[in-house]
Amino acid sequence: MKNKFLSIIAFITIFVPITILFVWKPSDPNATGIVIGYFIFILLSFIYSLFLFAKKHLRDIYTKIALGLNGVYLVGILAFVVIPRLI
Repeated sequence: MKNKFLSIIAFITIFVPITILFVWKPSDPNATGIVIGYFIFILLSFIYSLFLFAKKHLRDIYTKIALGLNGVYLVGILAFVVIPRLI
């Protein structure tokens, strides 16, 4: 039961980044800061999912989906927001 609860927490964290659609406006001067805040949350969610998958050996569908989608979110934000700002 405890392991199921932990994997459901990891699964719920994939829905938080969707809220960026309601708060982010490209013309806002703080847009990059908002996206970087979401990036930090997604990074922590990815690390949590990876911990569950690797150390706790939770290989259920919730953990796999959370790990995969958080990875896609990370790559997307890095490719479209963080790296272009550095270049």
